[in-house]
Amino acid sequence: MSFQSVKANPAKNVKKMASVLSSFFSRDPRSSFAYEIPTDRFYTANNGISMGKSVKKAEPTEQATCFSVEPSNASVLKTQIMKLRTMRHPNILTFLDSLESDSGVHLITEPCQPLCQYITNATFSQTQLESFVSWGLYQLMNCLSFLHNDAKLSHNSLRTSIFVTPAGDWKLAGFEKSSPFESAKYDLNALGMLIWEVFNGFNPGLEKPNGLGKVPGKLGQSVKKMFSPSANRSTAIGELLQECRKPGGFLKNKFVETLLFLEEFQIRDAREKQQFFVELKDHLELYPDDIAKYKILPKLIHSYEYGDAGSHILVPMFILGRLLDEDEYQQRIVPCLCKLFSSTDRSTRVKLLDQIDEFASHLTNQVVNERIYSNLIMGLSDTSPAMRESTVKAMVPLAEKLNAYNLNTDLMRHLARLQGSDDQPGIRTNVTICLGKIAGYLEPSNRAKILIGAFTRALRDPFTPSRSAGLLGLIATQQYYTLVDVANRIIPALCPLTCDPEKSVRDQAFKAIHGFLGKLEKASENPELIPELESEVKSGGKGGILNSEKVPQWASWAIKSISGKFYKAPPSATQGNPSDKSSVDKEETRSPALSVRSERLSISGSESGKHVVLVDVRDEPEPEDDGDADDWSTGWETSMADIPATKLVPKSARKSLKLAAKRDNDDLDLDGLSLGASSTKPSMKPVTQSTGGWDDFDVEEPEPTKPAPSGGVGGWDDEGWGWDDAKPEKRFQNRRRQRRRCSQEKSADRKCRRGTSVSEKSWKRSGKVR
Repeated sequence: MSFQSVKANPAKNVKKMASVLSSFFSRDPRSSFAYEIPTDRFYTANNGISMGKSVKKAEPTEQATCFSVEPSNASVLKTQIMKLRTMRHPNILTFLDSLESDSGVHLITEPCQPLCQYITNATFSQTQLESFVSWGLYQLMNCLSFLHNDAKLSHNSLRTSIFVTPAGDWKLAGFEKSSPFESAKYDLNALGMLIWEVFNGFNPGLEKPNGLGKVPGKLGQSVKKMFSPSANRSTAIGELLQECRKPGGFLKNKFVETLLFLEEFQIRDAREKQQFFVELKDHLELYPDDIAKYKILPKLIHSYEYGDAGSHILVPMFILGRLLDEDEYQQRIVPCLCKLFSSTDRSTRVKLLDQIDEFASHLTNQVVNERIYSNLIMGLSDTSPAMRESTVKAMVPLAEKLNAYNLNTDLMRHLARLQGSDDQPGIRTNVTICLGKIAGYLEPSNRAKILIGAFTRALRDPFTPSRSAGLLGLIATQQYYTLVDVANRIIPALCPLTCDPEKSVRDQAFKAIHGFLGKLEKASENPELIPELESEVKSGGKGGILNSEKVPQWASWAIKSISGKFYKAPPSATQGNPSDKSSVDKEETRSPALSVRSERLSISGSESGKHVVLVDVRDEPEPEDDGDADDWSTGWETSMADIPATKLVPKSARKSLKLAAKRDNDDLDLDGLSLGASSTKPSMKPVTQSTGGWDDFDVEEPEPTKPAPSGGVGGWDDEGWGWDDAKPEKRFQNRRRQRRRCSQEKSADRKCRRGTSVSEKSWKRSGKVR
């Protein structure tokens, strides 16, 4: 059908084809041009050349500047196009493309604006202005030296041909009046006028100033030489540059030296680079925002990705990152952060984690969970204490960005292991503080179980700040617990601390008990207030503890305390060095404690200043495990397989510790981490994955019946608590077991020797040789 129609109207089809070909050859060349031709202009020079902002069509993020001129004045711009196309120098404006059309001539260059406009719009302090001009003059004098000595050209229109890039570099253009080089007089005179205008104001009609005006004194003599008749030698620019670069000269300053170092960064050795970045963070206020944002920061990022800058680059990089808007931060800083988190250098990762407050707000939930978390969480299992501690602290600003599994299951499992088995008391303390800070983000269905298990475990820690942190955590998160939990689990766990060796802990414990009892009493007197008192127990978990609207007065002080800084341990020789390369490949050897009880007595005694008699259980024979239900050390700092059995402390030692607290009945289990627990211990409930290892922390175990001591009243004796006193009958039983075991070992040894001699005789009778 279509073939017949084409055959029926051949003249019509030929006409259509001619129309298509005509439109093809008459198409506007601007439509196929790689860059946009702007319609708006931000500057127009006296010679008729106008400037507008342009972008590359294929890459809209690639900025450019378009110089345009009417067809009647096209020769002015054509000369400049020819010069820029053939000359390449770091301080000559970069040529990108050009176009000639019926509407005029267009020149595309790197982004820039005229120097006069840049200085007028800038908000420089006097120090920043002098620093900015010193760097620009250094670049401009280098470029003029190149033109005079290498290109053999005189520019002849210097005052109106200086352009500034976003990075603060001075670039030379406007070669429409250039001529073969004969003398440096015209260019030097124009350079002197340019310097005067920069400090005193631009005046295109002025040919010679009457005085120096506001020109800095260090530059005064050089400006006078530029106006002198003797400045007609070809080497004048080079000599003038060397003079200004001498010590005390205008071009010899920290600003110029820093930017020159970045220009030569690839040829500097590692020691110089390290020293440079250490000093850079102390001088960042010298640099205007544009130079810091578009020149220094890209150099820092490039140096880290492709060089050996090390961890010293992080602090200045994050400080300068504040100058970026959100889109620029996502494009330039976030990819670098993802690479930094995967670094194997401990020093880099520790410094990165210490600066996490600088960039955490710029990380999206997707980036944190998919690209950062898997590398970040490995720090909690690192052998370096500094790495573990920094990782714990970094979890606070990132908690709100973690998904449900990473936060409520995986992270809780790691924190439970650290709180129960880490040998650094400061890390155990900071884990407790971390939980208090992120409590509001936890899943409400498991939040109370996790928090009560973690905080009550901290109450049993032999380290005083850890016990204080557990107390503060319970008080600061009081709104997340039901009244039943308060009565059955929290108050019973707080009561032993009223007899803590440290008065500060006792005072906090009394405050907490009074507060929780007041809450229970209020509910008892006014049952209609119970829904209000438990209103936040099941509230959605996306807010910190400070977001609670109704905070009772007795808990406000704890919220302020736990919302402050983390615990910082005093410097000691036992702290790990994160930069120690040997620790990367070799597991850290941790010596087991003598016993949980002996460690507790040691710490309590040292803190209270009293003399305490300790028994080194490593030198004593191991008694048989009686399956004491009061033993709360399961799964604590080391597994039971690594801890020798504890010898009961004599009464003479307990007399110096009248306030020694009874060990809690609750056995601790870290999601199967206490692999060496004695088989005679009561079995615990299986830990579900949802609560990350804190399910069993408060499992109620039947307490064995303890006979009341003779002569005592209600379980009290003359020595104090009397809960752990060894009964004479039990001590005699232990001694009999030990003697029986020794006799059995001796008997077995004699039988072994007797059996060896009998077998040798039988071999000899048979005539065989061994």
